[in-house]
Amino acid sequence: MLSVLQGKKAGFRFYYTLSDGASGYGGGLAEDGFLTVDAACPYKELMLRTLINKCINEFVPAVKAKDEWGTDLLRFGFGKGPDGIFTAGFETLALPHDCGN
Repeated sequence: MLSVLQGKKAGFRFYYTLSDGASGYGGGLAEDGFLTVDAACPYKELMLRTLINKCINEFVPAVKAKDEWGTDLLRFGFGKGPDGIFTAGFETLALPHDCGN
């Protein structure tokens, strides 16, 4: 069973630990505005969705991300800058459902 629990970690506005029962993987919104995830996390999209949901609920004005999530960040409302960094504002962040409707 998977669980995602919010905790605290220095240098993060908010931080979560995703556990699959055997291992735990961290991710959060760092103070520099980047969404981050442990490189070894096999559930990166779940962590991304958790963080985006938190950003939307907390009215975070803007976030950044690197291409480390294993999914198309454009689907989540990010735009890719010329420096390769993805950015999204509160108005554009989205949680796509991919159900076909």
